[in-house]
Amino acid sequence: MMTTPTLERYTRDQFLTPASQIRVLRQDLHRAGVHWHEFYEFVYVIDGTAVNTVNGVPYRLAPGSAFILTPADFHEIVTTPGELLKCYNVIIDTAALDDTLEGLVPSVHDPSGWMVDDFGEGQADFDRLWQESQQERPGRTTVMCALLQCLLIALKRRCAPAGDIERDSAQACGTDAGIRRAILYIDQHFREPLTLAGVAAQAHLSPNYFSERFHQTTGVSFQTYLQHRRLRFARSLLASTNLGVTEVCHAAGFNSLSHFGRAYRRRYGSPPSAGRSPAPHAYAEPDERPVPVALQAAG
Repeated sequence: MMTTPTLERYTRDQFLTPASQIRVLRQDLHRAGVHWHEFYEFVYVIDGTAVNTVNGVPYRLAPGSAFILTPADFHEIVTTPGELLKCYNVIIDTAALDDTLEGLVPSVHDPSGWMVDDFGEGQADFDRLWQESQQERPGRTTVMCALLQCLLIALKRRCAPAGDIERDSAQACGTDAGIRRAILYIDQHFREPLTLAGVAAQAHLSPNYFSERFHQTTGVSFQTYLQHRRLRFARSLLASTNLGVTEVCHAAGFNSLSHFGRAYRRRYGSPPSAGRSPAPHAYAEPDERPVPVALQAAG
């Protein structure tokens, strides 16, 4: 009997304690099936080779490779036969982004997170980060955050266009912090049932005023933004996994298959069943106004 493929979800509770926002793992991997995380994942390869397929697009991993993925990404790692992939895996809770790490992770709108093939200069800091995480010493959290900041800044300088980095600071000054926080929340929780009132509470605004400010900032309504986010995720899943349309519908946050089908057809001009090709990186989203960089940088 054939089994229905599923998209595994790695939750915060599986990897982090209530009191922690960062965890460092040193892993030996044979394979990691298709999955997504409720957190950011920052990986550095120590030894071994593999293929890391992110949102349907394959990338080669080798010693010195590094990548960071957002809660909106899904991926699969398949090692070279006969090899183990030895790597550091830093789990970063989304709550940490409200503090010192805000702006140092890729946008959920980036199609493949950030990744480089030659991040060997970061290994000493990863080694130190691992060592600090294994010992209960005064100042441990402070040292770990400082090391992680250095690593994230180095990766961002390699992966984010210089113009984007310069615009981050300029646009952040003119963007409502509450709206930034709300958009970050949507981008991290779009698979869950979300309401206007609930997201407005994240911005500490009344629903009516939040709705008005949200539209002014993004150019679309709250419901349109949420639906487009879910559809974009569904489209990538359809193009790059063997999940059925029903599984994709629910994995993307839709409760009704008929509503999903209508929304998908209205957005892309064809039914979900026609979304199996081409590869997701060949797609362009129709007539979508980009979210300001200052908003993207936090998510």
